[in-house]
Amino acid sequence: MKRNCIWLLSLVILAACQMKEKKRDLPAPKMYEPSEMALLMRQMHALNEQAKAQIVAGKEVGLYPKELANLHSAAMTDPSERDAEFDSLAVRFLYYQKKAFGPHTEETKVNYNKSIATCIACHQTRCVGPIPKIKKLFID
Repeated sequence: MKRNCIWLLSLVILAACQMKEKKRDLPAPKMYEPSEMALLMRQMHALNEQAKAQIVAGKEVGLYPKELANLHSAAMTDPSERDAEFDSLAVRFLYYQKKAFGPHTEETKVNYNKSIATCIACHQTRCVGPIPKIKKLFID
């Protein structure tokens, strides 16, 4: 009986060692790396959250962030999505963003909301996932 237990325990240990070796042969999982455009969009969201707070408070939003110009050149997750429609919406978005940043005027809120509406218009044709998050940027 003792021999059977020892024999069985040896087999279990041997099997466990072989299982560990098999696990080592698996390739390491690839970590998600966001594209330049995804990183820029996150930055744009953060900038617009700050801008919204400033506009609601009736304060000057500040200088237009020059990094927004990278919208025309940032590498996209799917390069085929950079087309004439994207370029047109990007130009419109940047136009309204430039008008929203700077001194606070009666048109600041309107221009800001138009820039956010342009974001949504673009995302409706491509990557719809962030739309609920973008909608929260609107100023009532």
